Amino acid sequence: MNIILIPIFNDWKSLNQLLFQINENADQNDITQILIINDCSTKEIDIDRTHLGKIQKIKILTLKQNLGSQKSIALGLNYLKKLNSNFYVTIMDGDGEDNPSKIKQMIDLAKKKQDYVVTSNRKGRNENLLIKTSYKVHLVACFFLTWNWISFGNFSCFHSRNLKKILLNNNIWLAYSAGVLKNCKIKKIYTKRQKRYFEKSKVSFLNLIEHSLRILGVFYKRVLISSFFYLCVIIFFFPQINYLFYFLITVLNLTILFVRFKNLSTKPMDYKDYMKDLIKI
Repeated sequence: MNIILIPIFNDWKSLNQLLFQINENADQNDITQILIINDCSTKEIDIDRTHLGKIQKIKILTLKQNLGSQKSIALGLNYLKKLNSNFYVTIMDGDGEDNPSKIKQMIDLAKKKQDYVVTSNRKGRNENLLIKTSYKVHLVACFFLTWNWISFGNFSCFHSRNLKKILLNNNIWLAYSAGVLKNCKIKKIYTKRQKRYFEKSKVSFLNLIEHSLRILGVFYKRVLISSFFYLCVIIFFFPQINYLFYFLITVLNLTILFVRFKNLSTKPMDYKDYMKDLIKI
């Protein structure tokens, strides 16, 4: 059985387009189910079930409050963990930027590598030059502070046996990609990020900064060690600027710790604590 988890906030029009394409690309011999995490949308649920013959079931878990995509995904996985059965999970965004035609390739690889999480790593983006450049800076900065090149987002696939590892220590509550990389072994495929079905991309410079801080918050211990190493190098080779660098490193690490402890819950998560409603269509 294949379960596709999709976090949604208000964009039901894009979701309907995505569901149609998922149905078009689904294997007739496999059971495909959809789990939608409705992140307390202000717009009424609007799902068109027409022409979705390959999709066996659609469930919508509605949250009591708007939590953002990362926490929505975490709660969705927490719900799936309770099922106690063997299945494959595919996580994707609902706006069309994740390519539904790649789902089968990812599931096939997940079937061969059941102890791995298959991640869709981005070969290119469709945003403007500022966002593309900012994203490259984000990748490089995170690499030098965490020693991980994290070029994937939510689009991923894995066997349900990995749920316990993925949910360990609640790190995906902060940043899904970083939490997966820290807790699991991954297998990469490479795909181009698609254009949104409707409207323009909502990614902004400030979004990328927040995203970077969340990723760094998952690897905060490694960031502290890396910061200390770079500080020692600067003090040794460039003593005249060490005070400025020390100040910047201190501010960065304090900000990362603030973001981490503001967003990361230490108690075990339970979707029931945040669920408003669960319906089947």
